[in-house]
Amino acid sequence: MITSVDIQSPLRRRRSRVVGAGGKAKGALGAGRNAKRRDRDRFSCMEEHHYRTHLFFSAPRASTQYNDGSERCGPVLGGGTGPDLEPPQPLVTREPSVSLLRWDRPATTERRRTEPVSLATLERDCFVIPAHALERFLPDGVPLPVPPPTPEKGMATKTAPSSLSVLEVADPKLCILAHLMSPLEPIEPILESPLAKPLARQKTAAGELLNDVAQANTAVGGMLLANMEKNAEFPFISYYVINTTQTDPLLFYNNMRCASLSKFDPKTIRYSAAHTLDLYSEVAMICRPPFNDLAGGPKKSHTPGTGFIISVYKVFEGDDGERFERNWLYWTGARMLYRHLPHSVGMRKIALHKSVATHGDKMYLLVCECANLLDDLSGAAMLITALRARLCGYTGLYRPIQTF
Repeated sequence: MITSVDIQSPLRRRRSRVVGAGGKAKGALGAGRNAKRRDRDRFSCMEEHHYRTHLFFSAPRASTQYNDGSERCGPVLGGGTGPDLEPPQPLVTREPSVSLLRWDRPATTERRRTEPVSLATLERDCFVIPAHALERFLPDGVPLPVPPPTPEKGMATKTAPSSLSVLEVADPKLCILAHLMSPLEPIEPILESPLAKPLARQKTAAGELLNDVAQANTAVGGMLLANMEKNAEFPFISYYVINTTQTDPLLFYNNMRCASLSKFDPKTIRYSAAHTLDLYSEVAMICRPPFNDLAGGPKKSHTPGTGFIISVYKVFEGDDGERFERNWLYWTGARMLYRHLPHSVGMRKIALHKSVATHGDKMYLLVCECANLLDDLSGAAMLITALRARLCGYTGLYRPIQTF
């Protein structure tokens, strides 16, 4: 795993504006007749009210003591005439009383740390990208730091220095299985009872399936997510984290597929639904400190207000090219989530998952975990509307109702 620090440049690009003012030009007719009158009135008002026509800027001084032998910064407006002259004071102070920077400036006497020591010492948002996926999922336009020259390579090539710092951490060797469930539909709608509650029945069956996996101890962790909106395309999503060193992902997938078909057998429950099961690898993440154990289950990071913003994408076979995947911040909406999510929701992680299937269409999942999403749903709901306006993929708000 590789952690690249300082992701502000690809995600937050600031632009400065120069505001200019222009007046409306008048005609030459009457200008000469009133020119002398306007000048006379303007200068008489300035002399009467003592208007100042210039602003002199000077750097803030370390102390208010004035030394006659020091250099002066310019003319003094309204200075005293006695032997003790007043020090020149700036008319406009450009030094803010409170620092506007998000992070404090490093002291000039201290040596700036160029490389982070560990995840526990990181204090800035960072990318987490597996080494094997670095060439495809490192955001386009973000250069990697150039390694130091070696005697074999020499110093023939000169490249611009990078502002990123790289930290190599151990690969947790995790695999994700996501089970997307569509709403239950009755096989015989005419015989459907008006008192039937298919959504509650589906929730109970999905919860029982999650308990079976927890008792089998074949997954590091898992959670059952329920959609918080009405008439959702995927009312429930089961999310399992698999340690590939302990469990074979393909065997786990086959067992889950058989268990799902048995639990949601249409002949037994008299309902049918579409079940999409697929294995995913976590190819890129945007993490915010403090950093939890990357190999732990989802239950370790959950709080009473934890919620998820999940987007589902599907592309045709062959469309998952390198150029397409290096721009994942844009087409997945991750950049929009990172920049415009309110700070009150407590965004922790934005993870991109890609299907590991070698053939067929490719599935992508974007999972945004927020620690306080349930406490501030209004801000997130407005952003969900903007994501859906792009008409790209499916996006929903989810809350965990069962975890292990």
